[in-house]
Amino acid sequence: MFRRLFLINEDRTNYVSVGFYPAHDYLPLVEFGVLWRGGCPKILILCNEQADVLAETLPTPREDMCTSEAGGCRCESGASRLDDTRSRRSTRLYVDSQFISLTLQGIEYLSRMFSIVQQQLRDYIVAFQDVLPDVTATLTSVAFVEPAPEGSKSYISPICMKN
Repeated sequence: MFRRLFLINEDRTNYVSVGFYPAHDYLPLVEFGVLWRGGCPKILILCNEQADVLAETLPTPREDMCTSEAGGCRCESGASRLDDTRSRRSTRLYVDSQFISLTLQGIEYLSRMFSIVQQQLRDYIVAFQDVLPDVTATLTSVAFVEPAPEGSKSYISPICMKN
């Protein structure tokens, strides 16, 4: 499946991606993930509305997440929140009750580039009306399905062979 992937940290274990998700009826969604060497990945999947709420929760690029030197802070907006603990030098990004941990540097980088993620999600939402008919035709086909001439050129139609 075609996705845009953005790495959040230097060791390439935290990422955010935008794409069409087959397990979620090919909806365009944002995925946050943490990969552990030798372990299962931890993933948070956000819809368009949750991504917008997260954008409101993230600190602006030049703003410190917290001004308190002694402890941490908590920034909340709807179902998502950021919990910052300076002693751990990390931040937890929560969506409902699930979370992933990011370094403060990772959150700073994410706040700088999240507008790009949001734009990619909007582009995928616009392309969705062209993708869904092709996906439906492909899943019921036994051969390659040629996209309509007026269809979106921003993705590659898959070849699906049924058993």
